[in-house]
Amino acid sequence: MRPAVLSISAERVLAPIRNAVLAHAGYGVIPVATVDSALEVLRDRHVCAIVIANTVSLFDRRRVCSEGHIRHIPSVVMDPYDQTTDDQSELHVNPLDGPEVFLDALATLMQRDHQPCVAAGNLGGAAMRLT
Repeated sequence: MRPAVLSISAERVLAPIRNAVLAHAGYGVIPVATVDSALEVLRDRHVCAIVIANTVSLFDRRRVCSEGHIRHIPSVVMDPYDQTTDDQSELHVNPLDGPEVFLDALATLMQRDHQPCVAAGNLGGAAMRLT
């Protein structure tokens, strides 16, 4: 079973590219365009990680990350401004650093915080790299 990643973005160009990168790396992608849809998915389905686009407002990002934290689901925030957070289950990645940095960050968070999904999907750092 492929680890499920909830991908939150209303972007029409970048979101499909990011979701394709995730799918190519072996993740099952659950794309949503709104935070309300994301919160509904978190309540109804098993999710291994959350990816949040930089276009999601700070308030909405906090809502999603808070729900993820309660459910022990790590979050990767695409953040070109490298904002830091005290929450260890939330990692900020500059999208300009490229897909390998993004995928390595996601794999690191999942290995540390959501081991059952990593073991079930048999994904690791080297398997996560784009070929």
